Amino acid sequence: MKHLNIFSIFLLLSITSPILFAETAEVIPLSSPVYQDMDSLYRLYGIGTPSAVRPWTKAEALLILERINPQTLEPDILSLYTALYETVHSPLRFGFGDGVQLDARLALNLEMYSHSNTEDFVNEDDWVKRLINRAPLAQIDLSAVLGSWFYVTSDIQYSWNFNTEEKDRFTYPDNIGALIPPGKPEYKMRIYADAYASGFTLNIPPHSYDMECEFPKRAFVAVGTKHMTLSVGRDRLQWGNGQSGNFLIDSNRDFDNYLRFSLFYDKFRYDLLTTIYDKYDYDGSGIEKSRYFMLHRLEFRILPKLVFSISENIIYQDQFFNIRYLNPAFIYHNWDEKALFNAIAHIEADFAFAPRWNAYVQWVLDQARAPNENDSEAGSWGILGGVEYTRPLNVGKPAFFTMAVEGVYTSPELYRRDRVDFMVLNRRISFNTGDSYSFEYIGYPYGGDALVAQFDAHLSVPNNWEIGFRLFGMLHGAMNPFMSHNEAGNNAERANIMSYTPSGSGDTVERTFIASLFGTYAVPQFFPWVSFTVFAELDIISKTNKRMYQDSAPYIQYKPGTSADVQFSLGMRATL
Repeated sequence: MKHLNIFSIFLLLSITSPILFAETAEVIPLSSPVYQDMDSLYRLYGIGTPSAVRPWTKAEALLILERINPQTLEPDILSLYTALYETVHSPLRFGFGDGVQLDARLALNLEMYSHSNTEDFVNEDDWVKRLINRAPLAQIDLSAVLGSWFYVTSDIQYSWNFNTEEKDRFTYPDNIGALIPPGKPEYKMRIYADAYASGFTLNIPPHSYDMECEFPKRAFVAVGTKHMTLSVGRDRLQWGNGQSGNFLIDSNRDFDNYLRFSLFYDKFRYDLLTTIYDKYDYDGSGIEKSRYFMLHRLEFRILPKLVFSISENIIYQDQFFNIRYLNPAFIYHNWDEKALFNAIAHIEADFAFAPRWNAYVQWVLDQARAPNENDSEAGSWGILGGVEYTRPLNVGKPAFFTMAVEGVYTSPELYRRDRVDFMVLNRRISFNTGDSYSFEYIGYPYGGDALVAQFDAHLSVPNNWEIGFRLFGMLHGAMNPFMSHNEAGNNAERANIMSYTPSGSGDTVERTFIASLFGTYAVPQFFPWVSFTVFAELDIISKTNKRMYQDSAPYIQYKPGTSADVQFSLGMRATL
């Protein structure tokens, strides 16, 4: 009987597969212009933003396009819709019948990076164009679609590693949030990188031991239908429409290892996501534990112009994973075990309040005081909001101008807790200098204690060229990964520093201003099998009381006065 039941299930799937699996489960990478163009199309059409949970499958992108009636569009906007429609419906390059599609692409990139201040801007995070945004010298992307419901992809790349030269300098910090206990300086962190301090660099690793060994960066399997996707693997992820970052899942990370399940319909979607981090001895017990970020999210398109979402999420840390914690209908906060969990709630809304305009807001809450609760822990929260505008232009071809203004406030203790916090320890593998570790927040890249304002503007002709301009300003208080969240200086105790952003005295408040100009141009194709793109970026940076790493506690010192840098990058890509 058992074998008969299994056979019946497979028989049912084989009969119904043409109906169930009517769309492709191919996943559109976050680097694709589809996301920017789809956001612009929605603003021009006057409805609330498409789903902020990304990346999408092509089946989901088709559902998003179906909300637009092309017969009502002006000619220039119709050209944008048509380009998106063609992209969403395009198959992989090689078809073999029976629903089998394969693709293999080779991208060759030559990039150069130059900057003026080689004394103060000496690490990877001192650059606007960080490693995650730098192109590998060579990359091969392999993918396959089987029967339209199964998709698999992987990449191979040759590029700079995070750790590079023997001249790099490192330190062994301790008392880093809840990640590294007091008196446990066991994880090496880089404080100086010769490749980033250098005044001129190419994306050509000079030695074989300088090549990136943490690849594939994008490798996963996805199965899906017209309204569902299940995927497992590694990719860049994003939840939210923030320009400077997002509070829960942000694309500023190289990649996340994850298990993801999504259901999406016209008026509603549900997402269940678990990201998995490496094992470490987080509490000094001698037992290595894994850390998991578990999220579930409900999204409602209440009106065509209004989209609202709510999510409850937890960091879970233990030696073993208990499968019961994957219960998607449970209230995560009620897994009441402080040694294992810490919960964080998130609300997001988007409102197309006028034609061509959209407003968005995110609010995240880690810690709040209940009516009958004491104030032994500081409040921990953040708010992000902005306004976007898009209008069509004609510069000989249909073009689209978009601008956005955004403001962000994060409290000093956001992401900080004793026992289990919302920081991540990333292992950086090296062939030459030995493995090191970097520290990141799970979501917003600047963490807590930040006041941020950002203005973006760009003009683009889809599939042809784009030019953009950005202004970024930030006041960041004294709270950083290397400062204790506890009044007594012990991170094994509660996060109880009661302060406002930006915290600290005047000489420990870092002031950052960045002006950026960037552009890309797709060179007209001379051959049908190869395409060329050139791109450039100019960043002018000014930092007052700049944070500088040092090799002993305190691991950050502040350089008085103003430090400035001019950073320039130029590159060309050939894709076959």
